[in-house]
Amino acid sequence: MEKSRKGETASAVWITGILKAQLVFLLTGTVLLTLFCWIAHGLEDPDSVTRPLSLAALCLSALAGGIGAVRFTRDGLLSGLVSGTVSVLLLRILTVLPASSSGMETGQMLFFLCLLPALSVCGAVLGKQRRKKPKHRHR
Repeated sequence: MEKSRKGETASAVWITGILKAQLVFLLTGTVLLTLFCWIAHGLEDPDSVTRPLSLAALCLSALAGGIGAVRFTRDGLLSGLVSGTVSVLLLRILTVLPASSSGMETGQMLFFLCLLPALSVCGAVLGKQRRKKPKHRHR
């Protein structure tokens, strides 16, 4: 296996990078949900915006997870795809818990669960460090 600068194997860097990306995913989702709940609480009918704001928090946290994945692993789109897939598995585990009920139909839930890896890949594209173009001096 290839060794990195710090002596870690490439797979160890990948695994820790994807796990850190899941922390980014969860923390971003928690912060956004808290913020969106605060916004909804100030409205006359918070129930009307609960689902859209929750889905917005889910999508934005998937983007953040993809950005985290590509930054932590220093890899390309595959890290975003793996991070999104792990996020889906994490959410599936959380939705099995008895206290969680989304109120969404199965088709809608499947759509958003399939959307997470795609959004995570988009986040990986957004977060990938670009090579700086050399500056040309004009004479």
